[in-house]
Amino acid sequence: MSGKRRNHLSFIGVTTVAALALGLAAPAFAQRSADRKGTGEFGLQFMDFPGLKVDGAHGTSLDIGGDLAWGFSGAYNLTDRFALGGEMTWANPSYRATFQLDNVGGPVPRTVSASMDISTLMLKGTFNFLEGPLTPYAEVGAGWVYVDSNIANGAPSTGCWWDPWWGYVCSTFYDTYSDTRTTWTYAFGVRWDVSDSIALRLSYGEVDINTSQATHETKLDAWRGEIRWKF
Repeated sequence: MSGKRRNHLSFIGVTTVAALALGLAAPAFAQRSADRKGTGEFGLQFMDFPGLKVDGAHGTSLDIGGDLAWGFSGAYNLTDRFALGGEMTWANPSYRATFQLDNVGGPVPRTVSASMDISTLMLKGTFNFLEGPLTPYAEVGAGWVYVDSNIANGAPSTGCWWDPWWGYVCSTFYDTYSDTRTTWTYAFGVRWDVSDSIALRLSYGEVDINTSQATHETKLDAWRGEIRWKF
């Protein structure tokens, strides 16, 4: 994808460190089972998006800055190796959008800088390669991403009402340019069941957003760190 920012050296470095850690720790965990089967999980996660640039038709573009997103995740372990679950995430990155306005003398470029609200709802399947407490895993999922540009798309409207605490209140509302798109994701990571009630996960993957108007595929790199509570 044009303008996509990847950090392959960091990915290779973290992957190498994770592989070495697994190799060194595997003998110590070989005799112990994680007992994940039949348990539920609820987690808090943080994601690092390095940003991306999307090129559209007729010279339009969208340059999104990097941001630290956060969210909640959950899953049910059907076996020690396989789980079904989902997640919800939120981010608020800054961006610069370039439009081409119609004009009698030809298209006129216009640039707008603002911040957008991005939220996702994903359903996921996870496969743990080992049954022990320390295991690499692979994950795939599909869902929706909602993007709000925070740019007004029309005149404001004002409404008034009686509030039981503040009395008579008036407020002005703006409709903004927003959209919901289908998306899918995949990730590879390492999981460590620290105890019978807590697990830690670290992964790297991509989020692929369906944007039919872009001239290239729209993908977000994502590093995830999670802490999960098992019950």
